Amino acid sequence: MIGVVTNPRARKNAENPDRVERLREILGREGVFRATQTPDQIWDAAREFRRGEVDILVIDGGDGTLHHTLSAFIPIYNGIDLPPIVLLPGGTMNTIAKSLGIKGLSEAVLRRIPSAVRERAPFQVVRANTLKVNDRYGFIFGVGFPVSLLMAYYRGKGRGRWKTIRVLLKILFSALEKSGGDDNFFHPLEADIRLDREKLPIRRYTAILGSTVKEVGLGFKPTRRAGEKEGFFQILCCDMGPKRMGLNALKMALGMESKDARLFDRMATRSVITLERPADMQIDGEIFRDQKEIRLHIGPPIRFIRTRPSS
Repeated sequence: MIGVVTNPRARKNAENPDRVERLREILGREGVFRATQTPDQIWDAAREFRRGEVDILVIDGGDGTLHHTLSAFIPIYNGIDLPPIVLLPGGTMNTIAKSLGIKGLSEAVLRRIPSAVRERAPFQVVRANTLKVNDRYGFIFGVGFPVSLLMAYYRGKGRGRWKTIRVLLKILFSALEKSGGDDNFFHPLEADIRLDREKLPIRRYTAILGSTVKEVGLGFKPTRRAGEKEGFFQILCCDMGPKRMGLNALKMALGMESKDARLFDRMATRSVITLERPADMQIDGEIFRDQKEIRLHIGPPIRFIRTRPSS
């Protein structure tokens, strides 16, 4: 059986109010279709899908929808593998789908799934570990500069790689004009960071970023080793001034590798970040306010179906 979870508030659905009903009609009697607008409704869908022994889970929405869905389904399945997931990208950035090479028009993808299931056609499947952040599950985590950059990106019109570069250039020029840089972007964090058995030797950081996928949004691919080692996530912790940070961020946006003596680059299975003062964090593009202690742990692997059945 196919189970579909859709977020009516995701960007494509909000812009096209009829889209949810079109997806429902495409699925027809081939499965269960649930439009979820609250966390409680997602948890209800998770319980229903587990009881109904859903074989394929279809998630329609963006990175936030995926993150909220996994944060409910993983605890409900409680150690049992989730069904393979089909992503129908419908959000603002769809970073996870892009990072995993998942493409295709949502309606066309959904049309193919029922017949492929009936014919037992083999699918191309890609695996990705989740990252558990406190009690939530996602793939990308950030504190400090990653949050500031994300908030600047969300402001105003336009999206995509070129907006990212424009935002970075604006930040860089601001840093060059002001000797101290813009405190809104480069406000340092005081924190103790433990990575497995290692305690990092410094306490001042301007950016902390962890990921299990190579692309972390806005065109950045700083975690190029993410996914290379099963059961590990890549984490970057750095203490850089505005000019240095701006230049390194611009290098990453242009696809260049960043190496710096003030950058701690590790592969880890867990981390505890204890902040001296509460700070905002982001998980898969969603901001969570006033965090004091953040626990990262490698989460269960997820199987994603890549659009077309393999021949």
